[in-house]
Amino acid sequence: MQKQSWGEFLLYLGRIFLLLALLAFLLPKLALIWGGWMSSLDHDDRKPRGNPMRVESSPWSEFAIHIFPDE
Repeated sequence: MQKQSWGEFLLYLGRIFLLLALLAFLLPKLALIWGGWMSSLDHDDRKPRGNPMRVESSPWSEFAIHIFPDE
């Protein structure tokens, strides 16, 4: 089994520290972006697009064969 030098060990610790620092910096930024994106999707669901005064017809009236015709 080969012995590792102190330099390699410190380099390994440095890489781990750098990774943790990047995660501590980037994770909150990604959470803000994700939260804003999800909030905008939720906001779009509550505010439908189009004319709110338009009367929608029922989907059953679009069939070619009517069992109970509209009178």
